[in-house]
Amino acid sequence: MPKTLYFEKLSLMVKIGTGSEERARPQKIFISGKIELAEIPWGNDLIQKTVDYDRLIREIVAKGEGSECCLLERLGEILSDHVLGHFPGASEVTLSLWKDPPPLPLALDRVGLTIRENRAGWEGRRRNGTESSQERAP
Repeated sequence: MPKTLYFEKLSLMVKIGTGSEERARPQKIFISGKIELAEIPWGNDLIQKTVDYDRLIREIVAKGEGSECCLLERLGEILSDHVLGHFPGASEVTLSLWKDPPPLPLALDRVGLTIRENRAGWEGRRRNGTESSQERAP
């Protein structure tokens, strides 16, 4: 039976933006996510045989707040890569990211991005040396 770990509206302070002035100080980013879990035996009651969500959330915060990016897309890639690289029990990662407040002079609640990566695609990129590291923020 498939199992999905999820979290909602995790708040991070990240240096992000298309210009150096915008990246000069951290901005509030919210992240919601779903982590599809690899086959976990029915009746499992051992943290070692699943994804420890306390550790997962702490690592997402540390990795996100330690990053500097131009785009939400790149931040999402960094976080997805980290989850799949450090949590073998994760088979797919879906993250929704948005800035608060939205960086637009319009009346809207939020605008953001959803990124999805599965283990097979992630392993293929690593195997082929096509990790998303070509363009990074200064």
